[in-house]
Amino acid sequence: MKKKYFAVPTLLVALTVFLASCGSTDVVLNYSPGSLNDILDANPKLVVDNTEETHYYDLTVDGQTTLRISHDYSITGQEDLAIVTPLSPFVAAGLDVSNLSEGYRVDENMFYATGSYGDGTGLKDNATDSLFESVAFDRSNLTYHEELDHYGIVLQNGKFEYAKDADTNDKDIVFVLAADPLVALGVDVNNVEGWIFKTMDNPDGTNIDVLLKPYDL
Repeated sequence: MKKKYFAVPTLLVALTVFLASCGSTDVVLNYSPGSLNDILDANPKLVVDNTEETHYYDLTVDGQTTLRISHDYSITGQEDLAIVTPLSPFVAAGLDVSNLSEGYRVDENMFYATGSYGDGTGLKDNATDSLFESVAFDRSNLTYHEELDHYGIVLQNGKFEYAKDADTNDKDIVFVLAADPLVALGVDVNNVEGWIFKTMDNPDGTNIDVLLKPYDL
């Protein structure tokens, strides 16, 4: 009787395919930078390069609410990323600026929600690579919201979200602020001009109250 050898080669082929695919199993991480690049390539005016003056790329749709992205986390301390937005709507809604908690600050007429992500891996020469330094620091900082088809970068008290496919989404860029910490600071989160209050579902079945500022590009 002839010996059957097919089992071992089949196993080796399966193992080879498995090992080859290990580096590509994180679909969200693999594809999310490209989605952001697609948005920025189609809308080059979204990003202003202020790195020579401030060390930040400024990503903004309306020239007011902005995501500030450090191009070198080793020199920007506790503000590697920051959502920066006009302060007055929050003050009008009850914000007590004398008692800001960690992750917030004010500067003249602007309100900052900040994020810190270690020292980074060196100087980056574009906004997307700079933004994803936060993910290199901690993979859990990158999220995918299936309902909205959005990728997201987590800040301490908020998030920056953008569409997986801007051609089929009506919310291409979304600034997100966690509502509960703002309530603790006196803010009536249902009445912040320019922001939408919403209760969002988390993937784990829990929910979170947020303020949203979405843009359709």
